[in-house]
Amino acid sequence: MRPVRFLALLMLFLLCFVGTAAAQTAIYTVTVPVADTSAAVRDQAFANGLTQVLARASNGADPRSKPGYAEAMKQPGGLVQQYQYARTGGANGAPLSLDIVFDPGAIRRVLAVGDAAVAAPKAPVLVIAHDAGGKPLGQQDLLPLSQMADSRGYQIVLPKPDSTLDANAIAGGDAGAIATVARQYNTAVILIGKVGGDQTDWTLVSAGRASSWKDSGEARAALLSNGANAMADKLDRQFAAAQGGSSSGKVWVSGLRSAADYAGLLSTFQNDPSVKSVAPIGATSEGVLLNVSATAPLARLIAGYASGGHVLAANAHDGADFAVRWIP
Repeated sequence: MRPVRFLALLMLFLLCFVGTAAAQTAIYTVTVPVADTSAAVRDQAFANGLTQVLARASNGADPRSKPGYAEAMKQPGGLVQQYQYARTGGANGAPLSLDIVFDPGAIRRVLAVGDAAVAAPKAPVLVIAHDAGGKPLGQQDLLPLSQMADSRGYQIVLPKPDSTLDANAIAGGDAGAIATVARQYNTAVILIGKVGGDQTDWTLVSAGRASSWKDSGEARAALLSNGANAMADKLDRQFAAAQGGSSSGKVWVSGLRSAADYAGLLSTFQNDPSVKSVAPIGATSEGVLLNVSATAPLARLIAGYASGGHVLAANAHDGADFAVRWIP
């Protein structure tokens, strides 16, 4: 798609965004009949409305079985974004109703309680390893590495038997090669190794960034365990570095080539229970600038999307706190 044509489509998305957001807000909006405007009646209406919205957001499932339901019901008003009274009839003294809009991010967080999948587990690590002669190493060959990685909280996956992944391109940070891994294995964390009799060479690629190291002087099993430990240390440091910083800011995203890419990008943010709001505030033929507000540091969110294979780190962009490249 030509850049000018895509820019036109993207700007159309920006113009339509308010309408799209309004449609999504309907999921979190409910009208509850009330007898009067007292605080007690209002709080009960909030509770009734919250139950309805949680059921709606769970595709009709009974929300009372959700781990976060009881806690949310202690202060349902804390999840309300706005509310307004309305007369349900024209005459004075007619019954009242309360129109309630719940905070979408708060609703997602309630539904995420106890959900390990939503808790953003560590991405798996794709290991591409060869011996000194260039022969691919399999599961049994790499058992000491996978066992140590597992003890450090990282799952190891290996290339498929018919894989044609270019290890050299991946180690060199080639965005296309890393994107191929992300699409096929749902991760952008890749460990590339050359394992000799008494020496190993490793390159860890995470979020598009590469780091390399060597090890020698021990038996192969110990070298493989050392490689897993070094990998886990590096990934743990990346995770720790992402734990601080602001929970709101501007994110520049390049690499968008179609309306489907743009929709997938927004969906990535909107489906994250940590994200309170995301809105496009500018676009060019090169990408889009998003304003994101969350309950967790943005650095942590971006790192999670990157390790999960959704985006790659990119060079800094003027006016943005973070810059990434979308993986279609």
